[in-house]
Amino acid sequence: MKPFKLQSLLDYRKRLADKAYETLQLCMEEREAIAEANEAEKIDIHRLRTELEEAKTGNFRVQEIMLYEQCIHAKKRRMQDLKYQLTRADTKVREKRQELVKARQNKRVLEILKEKREESERSKQERQEKMFMDEIAVFGFGGGR
Repeated sequence: MKPFKLQSLLDYRKRLADKAYETLQLCMEEREAIAEANEAEKIDIHRLRTELEEAKTGNFRVQEIMLYEQCIHAKKRRMQDLKYQLTRADTKVREKRQELVKARQNKRVLEILKEKREESERSKQERQEKMFMDEIAVFGFGGGR
């Protein structure tokens, strides 16, 4: 069977699809890390607020209460930053998914072309074998009498 002339292009497109998949995985991991950090900040804020309420009812100094409030405020700013990063990460994941779909489609087009070429070659070879067998049968049948 003849080699597929576009095999190098198919191999290249396979590598592109694999790279797009790996990139998507990295982006998804990055997004997950940001989401986890955001969740950790929420938990910290809740814990600090609880401690602040206890501090207000206990024998804490004003400076300690102010320190709690400053920590809560810093955590809120960090959460806002994380929310922005999460939005950007979501956008990046969507873009990388689209790139992966496109890369896989481009690869699939060549795979289909290769499959059709191979099927055509097989069909051609089967026809040639059938013709050869028919010739043998005709010559063998006619030569035996």
